[in-house]
Amino acid sequence: MNQKFEKAVLFSGGGTRLMIYLGMFSALEELGMKPDVLIASCGGAFAATVVNAFSDNLSRKQYLQSEEYYQFVSKTTLTKHRKLNKIGLFTLKKLFNKNNAPFIEDVFNRYLVEMNQDLSEDFPSLKNVKFSQEIPTLIIGSEILFNSKEVNQKRSNRKLYQKTIFTDFETAKKIIPNQIIINSENLKNSAIENLPKIETRFSMLESTRISISDMFYVEPAFFHGKYFAGGAVDLVPIELAKHIADQVIVEKKQSYNMTEEAFVRSVLGYSGNERLQEIEKLSPDFQIDTVNIKQDLEGHYLNKGINWRKFEIDFSFPKSYPQFKSDMEKQWQYGFDKTIKSINIHSIAK
Repeated sequence: MNQKFEKAVLFSGGGTRLMIYLGMFSALEELGMKPDVLIASCGGAFAATVVNAFSDNLSRKQYLQSEEYYQFVSKTTLTKHRKLNKIGLFTLKKLFNKNNAPFIEDVFNRYLVEMNQDLSEDFPSLKNVKFSQEIPTLIIGSEILFNSKEVNQKRSNRKLYQKTIFTDFETAKKIIPNQIIINSENLKNSAIENLPKIETRFSMLESTRISISDMFYVEPAFFHGKYFAGGAVDLVPIELAKHIADQVIVEKKQSYNMTEEAFVRSVLGYSGNERLQEIEKLSPDFQIDTVNIKQDLEGHYLNKGINWRKFEIDFSFPKSYPQFKSDMEKQWQYGFDKTIKSINIHSIAK
């Protein structure tokens, strides 16, 4: 039997939270709690890749303040689905339909943000990053079990996605898939296959591209002849973390808003907010509280909003590179400070 890791930290999603996760990682190191294993989903996968790419916290922070990363952020292109007469009416329908994934949704063509399949085109500095034994890392994604010709058909209780754990061969040996099945009522009738799958053939950047392919947000990834969707399939994989590590550090996240809850329900067939309650009941050892992140970082954090003049979804980007660097610095400090505060409160409570 493989020995467990001592500490696992979960970077659980949010494409604009990357610098916050790097601040968290740095604080954990300063507190003498450097994790032995990283588990990442959605945007957290990119943060985990940056941790693996650079050997120290300063270099990691500098990369996310680099011209290379700024160019990627500032050149974000939205698709035709940004128009409210498309995404708005579609969202309203989802808000009123409370059924769990009654249909096979068209995630192949309906998405908001254009993104290259090959992320090394945007991030040449990360091109050769590999899953390593120095910081063992697991990235969450999902294999799509249907094809584009089947969209809009009734699901009829069919499983449409299979949770997939991307890692290296040695770390994969520590996972017994049938011991991390989520048996909750919330997930029982979902569109997600019960048994997760482990993949060791993928590069770290490929795994990251898969993990950030969130429904209706980014186009699915296509690698090795298969389509993959994002880490929203299991945003906070606490069962996996407890399975491979003795101590688990997670982010205490804000609730899903009405739209997010509706999209998770319509595509994946479960309640995101019920899932957050399940995670609380599983009692992670440490929680880093970021519940008020949007208020705390208002004006220094990428926000989606509505441009009523254009009648479309809009993103608020930094107006200049110096502004971008300043915002990223504030995000890093927020992650660092929240981690120190949350761990100290936990220590006093004990």
